[in-house]
Amino acid sequence: MRFVRNEMQMPQKLVSDEKRKTPAFVLLVIAVIVFVVGATGFFSAFIVRRLLEQQFGLDYHQFQTYALALAGVGMFLYILAASLLKVSVRRTNLYKLQTIMRNDPFDPPKKGDFTKSVNMLLKELSDDWALFSEVVPPDLKFKIPQVITGPGGVFTIYPSNQHPDRKSFEDPGSALEKASKALGTAINQQITPFVLFQTSKLAEIYRKKHDPKTRVMYVQEMFDYFNERKNKLDKTTLNKIEETVFSLIQGTPPGK
Repeated sequence: MRFVRNEMQMPQKLVSDEKRKTPAFVLLVIAVIVFVVGATGFFSAFIVRRLLEQQFGLDYHQFQTYALALAGVGMFLYILAASLLKVSVRRTNLYKLQTIMRNDPFDPPKKGDFTKSVNMLLKELSDDWALFSEVVPPDLKFKIPQVITGPGGVFTIYPSNQHPDRKSFEDPGSALEKASKALGTAINQQITPFVLFQTSKLAEIYRKKHDPKTRVMYVQEMFDYFNERKNKLDKTTLNKIEETVFSLIQGTPPGK
């Protein structure tokens, strides 16, 4: 299966190859090293406290103070280097630092977004199948989490991580059904919408406690379901469908 994203959705490197050759990036690398050394010293001081006292005459509390100060210097240098490189310091975590140091595209998971999980579940499907995310049908504001197109038809998916038996549960069925009909009109095809749950138990509870407006599926049956669909769309039709769905993506940048 192909995972199709528009330009805004595509992961980008936080530090370009050109900027990696500048003194600011060298400063950033030094900052990370200084911070790691300081943080490691702070957390390991208790373990080696006897060695510190016997060999260096240092109380481990005193050593932790020095290590904490060193880590603080590393943080200050990182903020300075990041400002020079135009890298946001908000939500700086281990993944973000690893991405910068390894020169990898920045593509963190988004809260409440299961597109990557769906893609992993269906990655063995042929490239005739395509996965789109953040699709908004014409004249609507509802954003369909995932749209799948392939020889076996067109499908919309709304994954839910909420327990359908709780009062706080928000049933997406009606909104997904309406959005799917609008999208079907735009591409001139019938669409099958699904509400997706993690387990068969949650799917069954949803069926019993609510009035499903769409089909209900759980993750373990996804691959077999799509793999067993009979071909009903030819390549030309699929290309037209993909073009329209792609034009309706209202994506957000990775990490936003």
